[in-house]
Amino acid sequence: MTKASENPPSNQPSPEPSWEAGLRRTTKDSRLLALSPAPVMTGERAVDINAWIRRKTEGWLDLQGGNLLFGSEFSLMFLSLSLLSIGFLGFGFMFLVGPDQWGHWQWEAPLFMLVGNLLISLPWGLYAHFLGNKALKETPPLRLNRQRREVAMPRWAGGREFRFPFWTENAAGIAYILLAFTIGAVLYTPSGLEHNPREYVESVQIYLLVALTIEILVVGTYLSIALRLKKKHAPKLVYEYYPWDKLVAYIETRQDIGPSLMATRTVLTLAIPKPDDPESALAAATINVGHETAGLAQWECLRRFMEDGPEACPDPKNDETLAHYKAKCRQARKEMSLVSWLGKKVGDWFFQRYLAHIITERRIKTLALKSLPKELERWSAPLPKKQWAKPSEALQSLNQNLTRAYERGLRFTNMGPVSEWQGGREAKRQEKRGRGRYQSRAPS
Repeated sequence: MTKASENPPSNQPSPEPSWEAGLRRTTKDSRLLALSPAPVMTGERAVDINAWIRRKTEGWLDLQGGNLLFGSEFSLMFLSLSLLSIGFLGFGFMFLVGPDQWGHWQWEAPLFMLVGNLLISLPWGLYAHFLGNKALKETPPLRLNRQRREVAMPRWAGGREFRFPFWTENAAGIAYILLAFTIGAVLYTPSGLEHNPREYVESVQIYLLVALTIEILVVGTYLSIALRLKKKHAPKLVYEYYPWDKLVAYIETRQDIGPSLMATRTVLTLAIPKPDDPESALAAATINVGHETAGLAQWECLRRFMEDGPEACPDPKNDETLAHYKAKCRQARKEMSLVSWLGKKVGDWFFQRYLAHIITERRIKTLALKSLPKELERWSAPLPKKQWAKPSEALQSLNQNLTRAYERGLRFTNMGPVSEWQGGREAKRQEKRGRGRYQSRAPS
């Protein structure tokens, strides 16, 4: 799902009578198929094509995209690279050279690799990890509440761009190099000055430690204040609550044409129109589906959950859970040969998949929900069954008619706007069926 925006796209369809389920529109570079208002059944099977269903309870359903497991594996890959470089390049070189004539081992190579990984691999791994956390917080879930028959859609409100004073890419690079150089000097001093007097080595090390402390205090204090100011000026996450029956939903197939490439992209869009401008969206979210049929299947997941309950909707995929990973490993051990299984375990270790699944599961169950507004939690609380909202009689009647139409072989994608089909075309079908195809005229 795309990141919620403070200023959503202004080309969202209007929920006026001219925009209804079954309607098709063609624009300059895209084709649209309307699914709602009036979220009618499409006759397709409910399938979570791209694993957008993230959480499901008896009362609400969360939609949230993103390959969280890949992000965790990518950040943990730097840990494996560090261990390999220290082990093979550091200790391997030390054992290859062997002890000197006095029986002393040359620890410079392992120490050099350790410092290099602390200054390079570790920062990049942490950066990738926190970047994944940031991306998760910036793409909050869209939530559907079947008991209230409402949709909670996220958007970012307020805020303005904030730039750190005196902090540019050059300044950040200089600060990093200075800190890295000082840390390396502190660690290398004992071995680099081993032939100098002990008092001299200790004094140099003290000066370097003092310099490192000052650098950390200056940079740390500056970044701490700057990050607080940036957070203060950042947009705030708010949720818009809107009736399910009035939600604007459509499938858009767009042709993206570049200088040397033409690609077709299909998305399912859910939008809340602005009260004063129905042609614009107050909040909107898009789900990549790849094909119109897949978009209908994804839409049916949402519609079946809201209309028929959680049992009619697919469960969230468990590919990113630790339990699924353990079961997959046990199954692989039974089915694979010893060589193939050992190769798989090497790959699992290199990407630290066990730890990656733990981090991913924590992100899904804890981190993603921690940053959501308290208002959403109150809105999601279960209601007594007597207070559950019910679908309108018109929607129920329309779905019953559609059920009979699909049983006769009609398809949602070909029948046109629902109101036109229901009020005109179906009446003509009934009239034609009653007269008979070759009914003779009465004599004059």
